[in-house]
Amino acid sequence: MTELQVDPSRAARAGADLAASGGHLEALRAGAGAEVAALSNGRPWGKDDIGQAFERNYRPAEEQVLHAWDLLGRHVAGLGDEVVQAVHEALAADDRAATGVRHPYGRHR
Repeated sequence: MTELQVDPSRAARAGADLAASGGHLEALRAGAGAEVAALSNGRPWGKDDIGQAFERNYRPAEEQVLHAWDLLGRHVAGLGDEVVQAVHEALAADDRAATGVRHPYGRHR
């Protein structure tokens, strides 16, 4: 059996960095993504037949990309938060196990 050694402080920092990356994705979506959506609402490609054909093909793709961008930012941020929480829970479990070994059978000195 292989034993995995993890540095808890590095793992927690990595989780925090991952959460921050998700937050950055969310901020980009709120900024640049919202700008793309606002600009495309003006239909700069025109309203003639060609512009309408473009709109029919473009709009669903734009909505799908912007929705996926929303979900991705939240998901990455959530994963980072879960990593941090997992590190804290693992450390707490180790502390409880160490206390139990030092004081077996409920005897506390």
